[in-house]
Amino acid sequence: MSIPVVIFHCGGNQSYFVSCVNVSSKKNTVYLIGDDVNKNSFKNNKNVHFFHINDLESEETKKFKKCFVNYSGNNHHYEMYCFLRVFYLKTLFEKTKDEWMFHTDSDCVLLEDANKLFTPPFQISYSIQNVANEYHMVGSIHNSLLNLDFCNKFIQLCFDIYDNHTKFQLINKKIQWHKTTGTPGGICDMTLYYLLYSEKIIENVVDLNIPMSVDGENTVFDHNLSDAYGYNGECTFEKQNGIKLLLRTANGYYFKTVNGDFMKLASIHFQGDAKRILEKFST
Repeated sequence: MSIPVVIFHCGGNQSYFVSCVNVSSKKNTVYLIGDDVNKNSFKNNKNVHFFHINDLESEETKKFKKCFVNYSGNNHHYEMYCFLRVFYLKTLFEKTKDEWMFHTDSDCVLLEDANKLFTPPFQISYSIQNVANEYHMVGSIHNSLLNLDFCNKFIQLCFDIYDNHTKFQLINKKIQWHKTTGTPGGICDMTLYYLLYSEKIIENVVDLNIPMSVDGENTVFDHNLSDAYGYNGECTFEKQNGIKLLLRTANGYYFKTVNGDFMKLASIHFQGDAKRILEKFST
């Protein structure tokens, strides 16, 4: 069974995004969920298959657009579409009949063949950030092995929080904490990915921050190039000039841990200002 990589990106054709798709498609089949702006951007790349966002609309996406309330410091449209990615992904699963897909953000490159990284039996896998602050509550699908069951459970949790409010209490304490302390942030899709894990709505989520063995080498997925977080907590990797120390060899890319170990990279997440590095990464 082949595992395609799926990338969601609408509203632009930025250099970092183009580089992301080109790098990830070197060793993988890529499904791009996009719009009119980028529908022809990769027409000469045989490994990229385009799906227009309008063709993935459903009754569930329309319902969520009506009930969504933004409890984040980011703008309403941006936050809503972060949630909606999974709704569109569900429709894509139904259209393609694929059982599993590897989802990445459009600023995260997959350096290896997804079919080499994962072998049956597959499990739902994504990044879980375990830190001391109980209100941090971050799970992330910037690197994630997902199936239709994940999409259905995430969508049901969305409606239980934003529509019928039967699970609104799961986010209310975090909302109040941000209001009381004035701490930036709030509720976003990453909060719900964390809740799927912490509330055991999905059993046995694999944390992709934990190293795996690939061809005999300890290999990790990058949580965030600008963050030292990893499998040993908030200070796992060495940083230099604001980003994790990134080493390139003939065998690939590596991070150096604070203990002096080297971890091969399955992916690199160029979040935030690090996007400028991704713009030139493929060259």
